[in-house]
Amino acid sequence: MNGHPAKRTFQAIRIEVNNEIEPLYETVKQCVQCLNPKGRLCIITFHSLEDRAVKKAFIEAQGKCTCPPDLPYCVCGAKSEGKIITRKPIIPSKEEQEENTRSKSAKLRIFEKT
Repeated sequence: MNGHPAKRTFQAIRIEVNNEIEPLYETVKQCVQCLNPKGRLCIITFHSLEDRAVKKAFIEAQGKCTCPPDLPYCVCGAKSEGKIITRKPIIPSKEEQEENTRSKSAKLRIFEKT
């Protein structure tokens, strides 16, 4: 990690004080709703808290049926708006990280509306 040792601490404090995560989470949920069928939402995050919010919003939009597997159809009312395309986030290659040091913390997640 380059720079001042307290860099990440101050970044975390700034994110909390400015309430940057909750609006991101809500915006991702709204963006998923605005997608056309087969439309994709691609988000690059640069901080673990941002990535967690995007992942949580995608999982919620994907929905999860809680019905027993032996039932022929869903009765729990779970609603899926689409599917997560990237099970794990896409990260930059070693070459990209060497060429562009800012890309080291980048993570790409993709969601597709059904």
